[in-house]
Amino acid sequence: MELNKPELDVGIATRDSEAALAFYRDVMGFTALPQVAMGELGTQNRVRFGNHVLKLYDFKAAPEACEGGTDKAIGMRLLAFLFDDLEPVLARLDERKLPYRRLPLPEGTALKVAFASDADGNALELVGLAKPAGDRFTARVQIGLTVSDIARSRHFYGELLGLREEPEMKLPKSMGVVGNTRYGFVCGATTIKFWSRGELPVKTGAPARRTGIRLMTAAVPDVDAACAELRARGVTIKSEPQDFAGLARIAFITDPDGNWIELAGPLRSSASGS
Repeated sequence: MELNKPELDVGIATRDSEAALAFYRDVMGFTALPQVAMGELGTQNRVRFGNHVLKLYDFKAAPEACEGGTDKAIGMRLLAFLFDDLEPVLARLDERKLPYRRLPLPEGTALKVAFASDADGNALELVGLAKPAGDRFTARVQIGLTVSDIARSRHFYGELLGLREEPEMKLPKSMGVVGNTRYGFVCGATTIKFWSRGELPVKTGAPARRTGIRLMTAAVPDVDAACAELRARGVTIKSEPQDFAGLARIAFITDPDGNWIELAGPLRSSASGS
């Protein structure tokens, strides 16, 4: 499927979008973008990290509160951010007395890893190089999913969406992952990674239904053509293409666990040149 940019964007339904914006802008150091009005649905604060945009939704109808953490539910449960230099981020967490946990790693490991939470309690994995690398290291985002069926998810992201699969990664037994294995699929500088933690409640569904990490967005040149291609492959089209709030033409597909993936492109009038 053709994309306008190789990276995926991420949508987070917030309890307080201003608090979420302050966290990602002032603590994480991301670049704030202009706010977007979404008509009757509410507003959207946005920040940029590398080529990724985080969309912080403020829905007029308050979503159900959903506890964060990869071990709490099936769905999009973690965001990982890969920094050139992690220490300034940790210093800003320290300044604000915000908790985080460093992952103990063997001496000489090339990476530093810490775990924290954002203003809504979403689980964050913060990764940086042991020594800053400047332009040699590109900002990247990983979207972490706790899934119900590894085989179905691998088929969806690899065979149906056509993403490149990374080698399997073994995880410590202490993480509680079934089979101690993490799977990953690459979309530009975005990685979709997932694991199973056994039977858990499913907390997926429409973006406005619950707080938390709610959707991935793929920018495509023609939403209708993308839907037709994906439908022919057997992908479920959850919401047919429509022009939304004068902003973009959008549609939604879902993965095997009901996670929503947005396809966003030019308005139909723009795409047709009329």
